[in-house]
Amino acid sequence: MPDFPYINARVRAMKSRLLDAGRLEELLALPSLDALIQALANSPYAREMQEALTRYSGLRAVDAALAQNFYRTTAKILSFADGKPKTLIGLILMRWDLANVRVLLRGKHFEYGEERILENLLPAGGLSEPALQELAAATSIPEVVSGLAGQDHPFAAALAEAMKGYLETKDLFLLEVALDRFYGTYGLRLTAGRGHNEQVVRRLLQADVDATNVKTALKLRHEVALPTDGKLRFFIPGGAVVSEDHFLALADPASMERAVTALRIAGFPVKTVSEDLVAFERELDETMNRAQQELYLGDPLGIDIVIAYLAMKSNEVANLRLIARSKALGIPRDRVRKEMTGV
Repeated sequence: MPDFPYINARVRAMKSRLLDAGRLEELLALPSLDALIQALANSPYAREMQEALTRYSGLRAVDAALAQNFYRTTAKILSFADGKPKTLIGLILMRWDLANVRVLLRGKHFEYGEERILENLLPAGGLSEPALQELAAATSIPEVVSGLAGQDHPFAAALAEAMKGYLETKDLFLLEVALDRFYGTYGLRLTAGRGHNEQVVRRLLQADVDATNVKTALKLRHEVALPTDGKLRFFIPGGAVVSEDHFLALADPASMERAVTALRIAGFPVKTVSEDLVAFERELDETMNRAQQELYLGDPLGIDIVIAYLAMKSNEVANLRLIARSKALGIPRDRVRKEMTGV
């Protein structure tokens, strides 16, 4: 049965194909989207780029190529594993399912077009590109949930249970919290063992839960009419640092600064909170991504290497998408460089 020493040897070979900072800078300096497409057709993305150009053109072709490459990468890693390693890797990949389903729900809630939804999806784990395309074509949130149930996806039951509340209130938060709560509970149950790999994945999931709770609490600061028990409906248990008391303190403008200080002392990676929550969330996500990449220097015989590589690979895809959009929309290079992460 393949274990992590074997899996990690294969993943290290895959890491050698990642684009370094110099190569990304070269791609950023290209004069047009067509030049970028040509460059990607002569890169580790060549196979997917050539396939995508038979179906699409321009930015849509780049998006499709990057998405397919990422999905094939994650499927390849999963194919290396069996037994418990495969279960743990699958659990990590489900984080992308979580992000993708959240994009689908928001897209349908705010009535975004199908193309806008698709450009923000990154297939991995249980939801392939065709599966996500089918869900993106759905006409409503109930149809998305029905589609997930038809694919026998674990998220379907949790969303179906929260659907009544959403249909009554049109509060998208109810569905998002149901998703996060299910994944947290499900993941922590699968990582209940004392082995190194279970502990590493459990810490990763707990960090995700903590980050979600911090983001949610800060959004609730402006809900002054919402009582304490109403706010706690959005709290997700299972984190390592953020307790219910921390959550409520963050959700109260009068105690937020003290709560931030307490979290920083407890080890949560937050310095200050600005009024620009989008910028704050982006900085927090980047900090957590860097922490995952640093696991590459962790246990060479553990799941650390896989987690780090996936963080590096997803970061590369995000940067390439950003570069492609800059070429399509004429965004200045200096501005794009500031938006790129991990470079």
